[in-house]
Formats: sequence, structure tokens, C-alpha cells
Amino acid sequence: MMSDNFQVDIVIPWVDDSDPVWQEERAKYLGEFHENKKHLAHYFRDWDTLRYVFRSIEKNMPWIRKVHLITCGHLPKWLNLKAEKLQFHKHSDFFAEGTVLPTFSTRPIEMNLMNLPDVAEHFVYFNDDMIVTKPVDKSRFFTNGLPNDFFVMDIPRGGWLYDHIRVKEPYSRTVRNAIDLLNKIFPISNTIKDRPDLFFDNSYPLGFKVRNRLFKIFGIYKWIIVNHHPQPYLFSHLKECSVLFQDRIKEVRKHRFRDYTDLNQYLYRYYALTSRNFSPHYFGDGFCFVLASVKRYQKDRHYLYDKTFVCLNDTPFLKENEYPELKKIVISDLEKLFPKKSSFEL
Repeated sequence: MMSDNFQVDIVIPWVDDSDPVWQEERAKYLGEFHENKKHLAHYFRDWDTLRYVFRSIEKNMPWIRKVHLITCGHLPKWLNLKAEKLQFHKHSDFFAEGTVLPTFSTRPIEMNLMNLPDVAEHFVYFNDDMIVTKPVDKSRFFTNGLPNDFFVMDIPRGGWLYDHIRVKEPYSRTVRNAIDLLNKIFPISNTIKDRPDLFFDNSYPLGFKVRNRLFKIFGIYKWIIVNHHPQPYLFSHLKECSVLFQDRIKEVRKHRFRDYTDLNQYLYRYYALTSRNFSPHYFGDGFCFVLASVKRYQKDRHYLYDKTFVCLNDTPFLKENEYPELKKIVISDLEKLFPKKSSFEL
């Protein structure tokens, strides 16, 4: 059993879509963007939530060793670069040879994370829209040195019908790409035989257990539920993936924009799950806001106080004329939750 004196870091990528230099660079390469450009804004627009991410971390996760902030080089105007726990990284500082820069996708960033210097073996990966609303200990993320996580299969996301019902974008394809790779080296039959507890842990709701019992009949992983909240990782797992999947990872590093052949951070999560290097536990303490309208946000607002983690997830469904109003409401709520500046702010 591992002692609880191990160190934990946080890693956060961020982009400032209002930066005129960044805008000029993106415009220069926009011909390579192959998706529907009317949905372009929601991939990049900044809701000004990052300062509240930092405030929530400092207030509710004070035991963190370092917060690693990753950008293309620009910085929030309010950021205190001298903050004791802050470590700032530009893409060019840690991207592997062969990576195409500038990039306007998180996928190449995530496929270079194993090159990030001075990251603790145990770290938690955040997006800039993930807020910690209640105090948590490192035991929420790691048990006996392994990431706490839940392993739940589900209906496959993809195919002709799915792509026509949903907004067509590479996200689900990117997730399936990782699942396809892992099916080849970690057969589901081995886990069912040797570690069925990973599918049927006592912390899992009944619905999760039913899904796993049902979907194991496929004999392969068709889909593994995504956890869109702060995600615990072992840095050594990223290194292992960089060897096992080096050719695919090298290809992703060449993409300036999202691509249907991409891999993303879920490669690392699913690697831990399928290789059975995680501690099974479902906490049910998070909620992901779908920022599709003011009305929907108002209906779900109570989760800011009911849950430990909330993700304020932008969507292509939010009308442009509602964006300023909803942003104002969201920031007002976050200011009420976290009125005190953190040491990461000037």
C-alpha cells in the first residue's frame, strides 16, 4: 500500500481567442480547417473562467504541488507569473520534433504531454472550464498509487445515423480511435476472466453494471463512457503510450486543427482502464453544464452548489446573441462562489 505523501500536480491547457496575434495566425491557416466553420467559435472562445479554475484549486485543493499552465505563448493579463506553485509552458518548449506549429487543436498538445518537464508522476488534467466547488483530498483522485476511475461500456457513438442526428465533428471519432487501438492489445476477454471486479465495483450504480453485463457480449470495447471532469493520470502511463502508439501519436502531432484520425487525452485514460492499472470507484460528484442557452443554464444552476466538480462546457448550440448574456451570468455566479483572488493573480 502506497503512503499518502506522494506529490500531485495539475496540468491545464489554455487559449486566448481574443489575442490579435493568435487570430492572425489562425486566419493564415484556416484553409486547413475542414469542419463547418459556422461552429468555429465554440472551439476557441474564452469564457474567462480560468481565473476561477485557479481560485477553486487554491481554495479546495491546497495540497497541490504545481499547476502547469500550457499556452501557445500568450498569457492572461491577470496572471502572476511569480506565483510559487505556477509553472508556465509554451508549446514550443515541450513539443516533440515533427510537431507542426502553430497548432489550433488540443489533440497535438495532449499527444506531447509526455514531454512536459517537471511534472509529478501523479497529476490531474484539467480543462480551463473545470471548477472545483468543494474541498477534496488527493485520495479522491488516487488510491494505492493508481488513478481512481470507473470502467463503463455503452452504446457506440458513431455510424451513419449518429453522424446525421448529431452535429458532425471529430470528437466521437477521436474517442473511438483510442478504443480501436486498445482493443488490439488489451482484449476484453482477459479482463472479464481475471478482473471482473473492475466492471462491477460496489461503487458503480446499478445502471453501470447492467451496461457492462450487456455490452460485454460484443467481445470488444465498442464505447467506453467519457469522464469530462478533472482526470487523474500517471505520467508513466503517458510515456508507455508514447512507445506503444508512437506512429499514430506522431501523425496527430502534425495536425493544426481537429482531424478524424486524431487521438486525444482519452487514449491515456482508456490505457489505464484496459490495462487494468486503475482503482475502480465511481463518485458521482460531478456535473457537466451544456451551455446551450440561458434557460438551460438557469435550470441546472443548482449543480454549482450540489456537486464537487462542474464543467462549463461550450456547445455549438448556443446562439451567438445569447453568448454575452450567458457569459455574464456564469461569471457572476463564479464570482459569488470564489470572490477572493488567488495567489496566481496579480
